[in-house]
Amino acid sequence: SAYYDPKTRAMRENPYSNTGKNPEEVGYAGDNFVRYSGDTISMAQTQLFAWEAYEKGPEVHLQADPTKLELLHQSYRVKKDEFKEKQKESILEKYGGQEHLDAPPRELLLAQTEEYVEYSRHGAVLKGQEKAVACSKYEEDVLINNHTCIWGSYWKDGHWGYKCCHSMVKQSYCTGEAGKNVVSNPCIPFEDDEEEAQTSKEPKTLLQMHQERMKDKKKKKKSKKHRDSDSSDEEDEVKKTEKLKKALSAEEQRLKQVSVMMQLDERKRPYNSLKEVREP
Repeated sequence: SAYYDPKTRAMRENPYSNTGKNPEEVGYAGDNFVRYSGDTISMAQTQLFAWEAYEKGPEVHLQADPTKLELLHQSYRVKKDEFKEKQKESILEKYGGQEHLDAPPRELLLAQTEEYVEYSRHGAVLKGQEKAVACSKYEEDVLINNHTCIWGSYWKDGHWGYKCCHSMVKQSYCTGEAGKNVVSNPCIPFEDDEEEAQTSKEPKTLLQMHQERMKDKKKKKKSKKHRDSDSSDEEDEVKKTEKLKKALSAEEQRLKQVSVMMQLDERKRPYNSLKEVREP
């Protein structure tokens, strides 16, 4: 068996654990539990302390001087706890925050938790440690602008709206039953749009009127941007023409100099290297 240790001649664990049988049914849990029960852990800690103390000076031994080692270990633990307490108090005096340490856990404050765990008779986890259902980061059931229903409680022709007034415009003011009547009878126009309703042949709904107003606003913004762009384009054209005039005048001067040099005799032409040197 893989659980048998030939060096110590001991069965480390339950050899029937793979079959699904509990230690109570088999009547044997292995010899490994002896190493982690009783005074075995405290004895191992004392042995570790004896090794560390021997390296730093005091000559103590677990088997030779057990009483001396135990008293030394007790005094060491008391001094260590006192040092930690003093260090904690000094930090709290300097920076504060004692109220956060004295506060009870959040689960006790709210008297509830979203963690669910099921245990067997032997302490094994049967069900649990699962991710809790994430709560929504948006506020729920918040009513605005005199609405009695939330946005998205009404659906018609591929659009969401409010059920209380059948309005398809988000964050609009609730008109109640009057809004429902207007939506159900779109022939009734608003007071501001009576002239448009008289001139138009087909009746318009609230959604169509809102869309037309938004289009008019976009057209006005585009026309304003177009005017600004036209003024900037004119300034750019003026600058370009000035630069072009300067470049043409410089080129004309250069051509005149070249024509003058070409008319001279080759032996009488000046050297270009003797002209004044300029920085690049």
